[in-house]
Amino acid sequence: MVNINNLDLNLLKALDALLDEKNVTRAADKLALTQPAVSSMLNRLRDRFDDPLFVRASYGMVPTDRALALAEPLKKILSEIEQLIQPPIFNPAELETTFRIAATDNGMHCVGVPFTLALNKIAPKVKIALMSIHGRNVEAMLMNGELDLIIVGEPTVPLNLRSRIIHKENYVCMMRENHPLANQELDIDTFCSLNHVLVSYDGGGFAGATDVALEKIGKKRNVVMSITSFLLLPEILKNSDWIAVAPHHLLEKDSGIISKKPPIEVGGYNKLMAWHERTHHDSIQRWFRDFLLETC
Repeated sequence: MVNINNLDLNLLKALDALLDEKNVTRAADKLALTQPAVSSMLNRLRDRFDDPLFVRASYGMVPTDRALALAEPLKKILSEIEQLIQPPIFNPAELETTFRIAATDNGMHCVGVPFTLALNKIAPKVKIALMSIHGRNVEAMLMNGELDLIIVGEPTVPLNLRSRIIHKENYVCMMRENHPLANQELDIDTFCSLNHVLVSYDGGGFAGATDVALEKIGKKRNVVMSITSFLLLPEILKNSDWIAVAPHHLLEKDSGIISKKPPIEVGGYNKLMAWHERTHHDSIQRWFRDFLLETC
């Protein structure tokens, strides 16, 4: 009995070509091999199957009964192997799965929500779980399959994750649309004298990128409130004369909030999506990431 562990898949492909062509030279051309190589493979096949498989005739080679019996199951096996190694084909409309994304509140607002709404139109059976990235070991969760993707600022992406840029995030100065200074340009002194709201993800912080930039020119602003969520900003600003320096993607149309260029340059950053090597080559995960980039 032939041991399958010792059977070379290339021998089966050679046998299939020989059955099709009934000629060693033509089979060699089909396989992109030399004629001696195919002749050697035929000899190995004869040993494996304990049968001549082909006998010479005046018009080529004639397959034996054993070879003819192998022809149909051989093609089926090779076809199934070919299908096995092909990436899975799926219809987004029929896809049933859950994608888990961890993000900052700004990432959820600017990327997660519009992406989910767009995805639901073409893949209504797919569920999206959006969760806060804060306080989670996202690297371990990505590795363990508890997360599929994270959306973060470039400086905070773990080094061993794959990543792609979603968009460039710039800082703007935000205030309510009927603010007393809504129609004026902000000079540096006026800017510093106004009451500011600052987002501190860790909680309780009263200094950020804007304060670093101000310190370089010997200035200091008046931060009167520290919050942990960007999503609270519109409500606070709409009900006060306070201002905030925040990522421009946070600004919603017709939200009652306007933006101005800060009187000092505050460095922006890239918003990235990042994932683990474990899912990098998965075709559905790849489609998921590409669709997110396309929509956001």
